[in-house]
Amino acid sequence: MKRFLVVGGVCGAFLLSGAITALAQDEHRDEHHDDARQEEHHDAHVAERKRIDDAHFRAHFGHDHHFAIRHVTIVGGRPHFAYGGYNFEIVDAWPHGWAYTDNCYIDFVDGGYFLFDLAHPGVRISITVL
Repeated sequence: MKRFLVVGGVCGAFLLSGAITALAQDEHRDEHHDDARQEEHHDAHVAERKRIDDAHFRAHFGHDHHFAIRHVTIVGGRPHFAYGGYNFEIVDAWPHGWAYTDNCYIDFVDGGYFLFDLAHPGVRISITVL
């Protein structure tokens, strides 16, 4: 009987050890898969980043070209608007006090597009060209 308990205990320890190893491998595989998914999402986001042609930008965008957004469409939980022949997604949170009827403009600063509101100088929100 003692021999049976010892053999059973050793077998149980091996089974438990194998189960723990398999679980750890699955967790590592899941972490690696999540990291790969995040990298793919980042790469897709960077690849989606579009630029407005310089001549078109100078003709329709910048501080001298004001407009009011007026109409916002929610797509995938994110606000979108159209202006100057392009569609934009608002990336940052909409600032307190800003209205869609305010005069604003789009400018290219620090490698990205930003929306500025004339009624709230010094504040900008990040937008993406779609």
